Amino acid sequence: MVDWNNKRVFVSGGAGVIGTALVNDLTAKGASVFVGDLKPRPDDWKTLPRYRQGDLITMTAQEMAAFKPEIFFHLAATFERSIESYDFWQENFHHNIALSHHLMTLLKDSIDLKKIIFASSYLIYDPKLYLFDAPQTKTVPLKESCLTTPRNLCGMAKLLHEQELLFIKKFRPDLQVVNARIFRSYGRNSRDIISRWIHALQEKQPLTVYRPEGIFDYVFADDVATALINLAETSYSGVVNIGSGKARSVNDVLKILKDNFGSFKINQEPSDIPYEASQADMHLYHSLTKNKHAFQPLEQTIPKIKQNAE
Repeated sequence: MVDWNNKRVFVSGGAGVIGTALVNDLTAKGASVFVGDLKPRPDDWKTLPRYRQGDLITMTAQEMAAFKPEIFFHLAATFERSIESYDFWQENFHHNIALSHHLMTLLKDSIDLKKIIFASSYLIYDPKLYLFDAPQTKTVPLKESCLTTPRNLCGMAKLLHEQELLFIKKFRPDLQVVNARIFRSYGRNSRDIISRWIHALQEKQPLTVYRPEGIFDYVFADDVATALINLAETSYSGVVNIGSGKARSVNDVLKILKDNFGSFKINQEPSDIPYEASQADMHLYHSLTKNKHAFQPLEQTIPKIKQNAE
């Protein structure tokens, strides 16, 4: 168990959808939090003592040494939707590969640093395990031991940094290094499909839907934040999945939206993308954390996102 009171915690990407929930939880626990993000400081954080707005790749060793973080939650990243654009080539390198390498260069020799919790991705797993040419009726539970063959540039960048962290741990066995492979995160004011659809419905717009038979493990951002803290409170080092552990189809999501918004128009567009049927195997996480947290289903979280957006 971690005594968070006055614990020095650095959170990269702390103004994002997962980061906001994480920082709020850490602050409530009494931690001394330093947030770095490209976005301006959120209005709700006027009393947060340390906030660095800007590209963290310009962060200096002096800035990091002045804070001396004991725990580092690395959330800062960029991503695109199912299909990455040609321009994502440079964006991915800068914000996912070069940034992660730079921040760990600043931190790897710090004797104060004790824990690194990296927000990795299930996109690391071999897509042949869970992508199909036809709709599926059963999901594929992805275990931490499953074959890794990154699905795209973002997944490749996440796996690269996982390997960098494992390299550092060889020389710093005192460090706790957790590579948390997060599944389909969604939340308030996010870019994810559920949040976009809720916004569209509030604007009385139709929803554009591709592959409604697709099955995904949607995990609420607030629950991800809680899970990351729970993992930091263990002594475990290694890979661990974070998902709801209960996959839902796109059709399920649409039904829940109808329950909350009434009837709406759906434009189903043709697509050549494969059908996904993936789900996090959560046995390791629950074993490590002794089932101390229950992940919220879509039926509970969609009304929360709707209320927040009103």
